[in-house]
Amino acid sequence: MVLFAILSLASNALAKKKLDPQTGLIVAQGFQTVKANCVACHGASLITQNHATRDGWLATIRWMQTTQNLRKFTSKEENVILDYLAKYYPPVKTGRRKPLEVKAWYVLEEAE
Repeated sequence: MVLFAILSLASNALAKKKLDPQTGLIVAQGFQTVKANCVACHGASLITQNHATRDGWLATIRWMQTTQNLRKFTSKEENVILDYLAKYYPPVKTGRRKPLEVKAWYVLEEAE
């Protein structure tokens, strides 16, 4: 029962997040800055498919600045972007996958 209640609350919280129909990004504080500075160069799916800590997102930005000619942000812009990404696209704990169900599809015959 408790697990069900927790899962229900989590799914309700996700359902309440408004997604931008154009990008699929979560509309929240910092969204416009991320859209203007990140989605201007690449698709939003590069954000939504990746999840990182604040340091991980910062490393990604630094990599883009070093290798992809991304401009340097003001400290205010960078903090807004990092706050948004770290809050709405943090690392996801997935754990191990569920064990496979193995069904016998052959019969062993005993040797005589």
